[in-house]
Amino acid sequence: MKKQNYLLTLAAAAFAITSCGTGKKLEAANTENARLQKVVAEQSQTIASNEKAIGQLKTENAVYGKEAADCRQVKEAIAQKLDNLNKNLAAQGTSIDEIRSHVAESIAKFQDAGATVEYKNGLIHVTFEDKFFFKAGSATIGVQGREALNIVADVMRKYPGVKTIIVGNTDNTDLKGAIDNWTLSTERANAVVRVLELSYYVDPKRLTAAGNSKYNPIADNSTVEGREKNRRIEIIFNPDLTRIWNLIDK
Repeated sequence: MKKQNYLLTLAAAAFAITSCGTGKKLEAANTENARLQKVVAEQSQTIASNEKAIGQLKTENAVYGKEAADCRQVKEAIAQKLDNLNKNLAAQGTSIDEIRSHVAESIAKFQDAGATVEYKNGLIHVTFEDKFFFKAGSATIGVQGREALNIVADVMRKYPGVKTIIVGNTDNTDLKGAIDNWTLSTERANAVVRVLELSYYVDPKRLTAAGNSKYNPIADNSTVEGREKNRRIEIIFNPDLTRIWNLIDK
């Protein structure tokens, strides 16, 4: 009987020891499991956040892709329109670059006499000092001036879509008699228009005469040289902008 009780006691002790070790392992396992569950939850949250960001990027990418496609279409449409416009301008004789080049070449031999060719504000300006066309106080064009206007008329024949504005300018010197600077500047412009129309058969509907009197100087009127520069005829080649806008609309 004593032996049996001893064995039972040993068994109970062994069971207690075993149970103690298993409890600690279970506690450790539960702790690790909780930690892993927390990690899983954090990773799941990160994955969800990343998936949301990816979704947003896909949406933005689709929007940007459409915008890029729209931009390409607009760019191609503008390029096509410009190409068509340039072709039509060239066909109708309103190519500014061609006119400028032709005028510069044609007027080159008169530059020693004071003629200049400029491109400004979208227009071509050919300027002659008055002495190239007129005697002092006169509105009658001499031989040299008529020769220059023949070249101007040739440009207009070559480019039928271009109109021309002829502007007379004077210095600030007061004139004697009934004539004043307004009259002189406009009469000299009128004289140029008459030669282009009557001698070189330019359509008068393409010609406009104007006078600035003394109010558009380009040099100092206090010097002889400045006054010579201010007494001038400006010939402005002006494309028909109405026709250009019609071409753009088409």
